[in-house]
Amino acid sequence: MMIITFIRTGGIVGEEIDMRLDLNSLSIGESQQLLQLMEEADFFNLPGNMTSPDATPDEFSYNISVDGDGGMRHTVHTNDSTMPTSLRPLIEELSRLAFAKPA
Repeated sequence: MMIITFIRTGGIVGEEIDMRLDLNSLSIGESQQLLQLMEEADFFNLPGNMTSPDATPDEFSYNISVDGDGGMRHTVHTNDSTMPTSLRPLIEELSRLAFAKPA
């Protein structure tokens, strides 16, 4: 079992996302896509804090925590200006899933 917690704050209108996903509750395709995006981003080897004190007030900040089997856990904090290019597809997919999720 793998749980992804995704929090997005900030932005011009301050539309916050706070989503918790159990990969077992997703379709096989969605689950595999998220796993692939994590692998492509080398998520578990990214530094935990990639934020900048120089971030502009209107940019988004992201907190992604992954809890997996065997006590595996990693959290990454980043924002729009410091986010590595490799992480952007994962954040875009998590954002898409958050907005597609029924209220």
